[in-house]
Amino acid sequence: MASVFLLTHLIALSALVSFGGFSAYLTAGGESISVVDSSGETVFSVDALPGERLSNPCVHDSKLLFLSSASGLVQQDILTGVSVILRNESTGAPWISSNGDIWFTSDDILFRNGLSTGFSIPAFHVSIENGTASFTDRNDYLHVLSMESGEERVIDGYRFYSPTVLADGGVLSPTLTGEIILVPSGGDLLVAGYGEQPCWSYELEGFFYCVSEDDGHRLTGADIWFVIPGCTPVRVTDTPDVYETRPACSSGSLWYIDSNSGIPGCVKIHDLSL
Repeated sequence: MASVFLLTHLIALSALVSFGGFSAYLTAGGESISVVDSSGETVFSVDALPGERLSNPCVHDSKLLFLSSASGLVQQDILTGVSVILRNESTGAPWISSNGDIWFTSDDILFRNGLSTGFSIPAFHVSIENGTASFTDRNDYLHVLSMESGEERVIDGYRFYSPTVLADGGVLSPTLTGEIILVPSGGDLLVAGYGEQPCWSYELEGFFYCVSEDDGHRLTGADIWFVIPGCTPVRVTDTPDVYETRPACSSGSLWYIDSNSGIPGCVKIHDLSL
């Protein structure tokens, strides 16, 4: 079972998201967001103004979205640097679906590309793919909503957080007690692994995740594992001096944050021994 310290520490770590050949990472204090390519070179960066805090970066193609405590929901083009405020009111974290639609919540209403969908979703984080939305409520129950039929499935029994909708309508979600749950579309849930921060790989039809250790005050180790649901997990990294956390995968690359340095790293998925 994951300790309270461990979960709190992992949530506070630098955020990491990736799409295509780019990865965006946020410093733990929210002072800056950097976009790097697979070689580790910084191709774009945003620094917070005095008194401003940045959070919840999201990257897709050449779009970088993030929340600013001063400006609201901001979009920047990482190729041209052009900045646009999409909404200068309080919003939830942005989510970009695979077709490029921009989703967020505001006043408990779900918005797509700046327009209200009419769906009530009282959550800060929401994941959406192919007409299926997933989020958690104040009781940490998992909600899976069909935006076509309006039918909503509520799953309890665990305390869920940060769910991700997969392309087939299934949902992958970690829990506060360390289980990683896969909820197939229309099927029964499966405990697919044990760890934190799962990241689905469509190339491998399984997910990477972090397994960490701590002494009650600080991390003492963190490595990345991989599992195909129903199969035996495989340890991907075994590095005593590098604490790999926050796995994120896209376009054949596996990204991670070294919690010791706060710096992202990248390896090619096909170079891994799985």
